Amino acid sequence: MKKLVSMYKGKAFIANMLILAMVLSMSLAYLPKISVQAATSAYNQIAASSYNSQFGIDTESCSEGGLNVAFIDNNDYIVFNNIDFGGGATSFEARVASAATGGNIEIRLDSLNGTLVGTCSVTNTGNWQNWVTRTCTISGATGTHNVYLKFTGGSGNLFNVNWFKFNAGISAFNQIAASSYNSQFGTDLEGCSEGGQNVAFIDNNDYLVFNNINFGSGASSFEVRVASAATGGNIEVRLDSLTGTRIGICSVTNTGNWQNWVTRTCSISGVTGVHNLYLKFTGGSGNLFNLNWFKFSTSTPTPTPTPGPTGGDVVGKLTVGYQGWFNCSGDNSTIGGWNHWSGSGTPQPGNTNFEIYPDMREYTATYATGYANFGNGQQAKLFSSYDQSTVNKHFEWMQTYNIDGAALQRFGASGPMDGWKQNRDSVAVKVKNAAETYGRKFYVMYDITGMPTNTWHTDIQSDWTNNVINTMHLTDSSAYAHQDGKPVVCIWGIGFTDRPGDLSQCTTIINWFKNQGYYVIGGVPTYWRTGNNDSRSGFESVYRSLDMISPWSVARFGTLNDIDNFIVNQWQPDNNYCQQYGIDYQPVMWPGSAWSNLQKTRGEWAPQNENPRLHGDFMWKQAYKLKSAGISTAYVAMFDEYDEGTAIAKAAENSSMIPTNEYFLTMDADGVACSSDFYLRLTRDINRMFKGQLPVTQNHPTSHQ
Repeated sequence: MKKLVSMYKGKAFIANMLILAMVLSMSLAYLPKISVQAATSAYNQIAASSYNSQFGIDTESCSEGGLNVAFIDNNDYIVFNNIDFGGGATSFEARVASAATGGNIEIRLDSLNGTLVGTCSVTNTGNWQNWVTRTCTISGATGTHNVYLKFTGGSGNLFNVNWFKFNAGISAFNQIAASSYNSQFGTDLEGCSEGGQNVAFIDNNDYLVFNNINFGSGASSFEVRVASAATGGNIEVRLDSLTGTRIGICSVTNTGNWQNWVTRTCSISGVTGVHNLYLKFTGGSGNLFNLNWFKFSTSTPTPTPTPGPTGGDVVGKLTVGYQGWFNCSGDNSTIGGWNHWSGSGTPQPGNTNFEIYPDMREYTATYATGYANFGNGQQAKLFSSYDQSTVNKHFEWMQTYNIDGAALQRFGASGPMDGWKQNRDSVAVKVKNAAETYGRKFYVMYDITGMPTNTWHTDIQSDWTNNVINTMHLTDSSAYAHQDGKPVVCIWGIGFTDRPGDLSQCTTIINWFKNQGYYVIGGVPTYWRTGNNDSRSGFESVYRSLDMISPWSVARFGTLNDIDNFIVNQWQPDNNYCQQYGIDYQPVMWPGSAWSNLQKTRGEWAPQNENPRLHGDFMWKQAYKLKSAGISTAYVAMFDEYDEGTAIAKAAENSSMIPTNEYFLTMDADGVACSSDFYLRLTRDINRMFKGQLPVTQNHPTSHQ
């Protein structure tokens, strides 16, 4: 210690310090240089193969260029240093492919078990190089972090990853003030009784625009806070432009006062990622409603049921027929190929079984055809009813357009369980799932066309017991229709001269169901009451034993004048007879029909646009006449019958939405441009008129666009 003190006091100390500095300088020259990695923006596309460290993975050549991360197993991971999230990210995108069951990507910060900001699921994409982009919501990612992508799932290879990125934006899932718009047309602001300002003085075709709204991996419902002392109107929710993709429509009714606020919740679909959001307002003349705030949600809205005149799920309700019989090559169904779109094989000119081309813009699973491109240049594709996403979309439309329920057509109850019957059973379960998800009702409708003459009735008994009840458990569903406390079943074809079933067989099957406590609907001939033309004679006892009678009327008339005659000669007397004998009555309405393509494939001829729709006038007049006659229950034929041209589901509006090398009936065939959802909106208004929510008017109130 004394030596150190003396060193500080003398020149020797200075010399020693100089020597020490030289030694340190020489030593540092031989140390490795330490570099600091610049931060990488989280919002740029980052190659998965550019990781800083990894565990358990490998890379391989990618069909989209460069390398992708491959051979991913459970608990493998990749690490990316210094990823800058700035003010915060709200979603994660990853380009993935899998020929296996897939798995999950956990997005964690700063360590393998660090903060979990989101999890993104990956499913089978069909091939290890069949790339799709998955978008998932995240939260809690701000500032700069090391990002760990941790992979979890079952055993074996899970999936491949090509690139990933993050997205910023205003979260669609937070409450957004209507007054915070980026631009608008026609509206104004006023003080709101709930605080702040609300958007007011909204007229027809006014709109608000909100930039950079982040929907993450998708939203399924739209909530909006509204008030109205007028008739109300509609809010169209559109993406990226005033005429952009419409993901939903929400109706607003009179709330009693311009500041009497209520929350409306409506179903939406087809939105992921970041978009500019357009809220377009439509309705009658004058002020429609006020708007305070809105938000989106990933939960499915619970519909508010509309009470019917007598309760139950059929009487006083509007039911649509649902075929669900379309298959495509590559849809993994047990049929293993095309069904109903074509005679056999790929649909193409000369091999076309359907008359109306569906509007394909909202389907997530689509399949290429042999047709030329649409008039707008897009590839001609079709949907498969085997895909749950397709059935979901159809039942979502039923919910959006206030259709009460669907009669699921069940064909071919006879014979052994083969690929075709397995396909039908699979679709039936998917209908059950979709009906539960979207708050719709459904029931089984057996079509006995083509069934064995001697065994059709016992075949139905066997199918109902073994498949419908014991295997698929359809009637156990909360969505299965009941009437008067009884599960509903329909047998379509009873009494027709060209269908199987004598008096004894029909009596046997009806009593078999009724004795077990079922409510039995009979799909019967047009002339059931008089026992002639399309009806067997001497069947009055069979018809009277039914709980509900639903006479077929498609193509039994074809003009507006014919409807006047039909109500006088058929519908009104039918209804009077049913009231006399205590039978419920369900007449059949239809929008129009044609089957020239189907007949051409069969080697026969039929005219194009055989029974014109008359841009809604034809179907509305049927509804108007029925309602005027005191009838408020109806069956619409059909929801998805594109084959014979009776579909009310979304369809091609004009030549831009159909192949250029094949004829299809489009919604503008009668000289008036109609939107693809026009007949869904028309059906909604018919149901509203039947329920007393709209006045009974001779001309339909539904706009063509």
